[in-house]
Amino acid sequence: MYECALALTSYGMSTSQRPLSRAGPRLGGGSVVDRRYSKLIGSTHAFLAPFALLLVFATACGPEYPNCEEDQDCNVGEFCVDQQCQQCRGDTDCPQGQMCSAGACEAITGWCGSSAECPSGEDCVNNRCIVVVTREEQPPLEIEEEACTLQSVYFDFDSAILEESAKNQLVSNADCLRESNTASVHITGMTDPRGTEEYNLALGDRRAQAARKYLESLNIPSSVSHSSMGEELATGTDEAGWSRDRRVDLSDR
Repeated sequence: MYECALALTSYGMSTSQRPLSRAGPRLGGGSVVDRRYSKLIGSTHAFLAPFALLLVFATACGPEYPNCEEDQDCNVGEFCVDQQCQQCRGDTDCPQGQMCSAGACEAITGWCGSSAECPSGEDCVNNRCIVVVTREEQPPLEIEEEACTLQSVYFDFDSAILEESAKNQLVSNADCLRESNTASVHITGMTDPRGTEEYNLALGDRRAQAARKYLESLNIPSSVSHSSMGEELATGTDEAGWSRDRRVDLSDR
């Protein structure tokens, strides 16, 4: 700023002291006219010189860098912030991956644009490199199927005939015997408490035999035996309980 003012001042002084020639034709023998004309021109020049100097000063000299009044006073790509030339006003003035700090663009620690920019073992998530936590794949749990169980087969009152539901249950029991590879199975026939003991023993035996014959017809790998308990294990006191007493039980041996 000082050098610019000094240069302009020197320029103004040099121009004000420069001899001026009279404009127009020289009048023969008119030396007095020449002197008056030169004096008039010189006075006018001296009067206008300061104003011209101020005009040149205002247009040629701005604030001294990095001081500024507007962006034009700064270098290309810089901004005038608080009368100082700075690299940025805010983060948007900085390249990707940088932020504006105290007027300068600085790299953001840990910033990434892709996982390729992260160290080994890290991934780029939300423009930040983070450590990848890997979990070892666990083998699927082997769910052990529950071992099959032999189910009781039920009969109607005073009957040893296998109904369709009873046959279906014997088929399921046959599958269970094959699955468990049971060597032998015993069938016990039972009745409800109504009737004589002798009659119920015979009825229980007929029920056991009927179940045994049907089970053997299913080609099971087990040997089959049977017996009768009659009413000995009966617990029912009404029709609902008696219906559970009229059955045969299967057990492996």
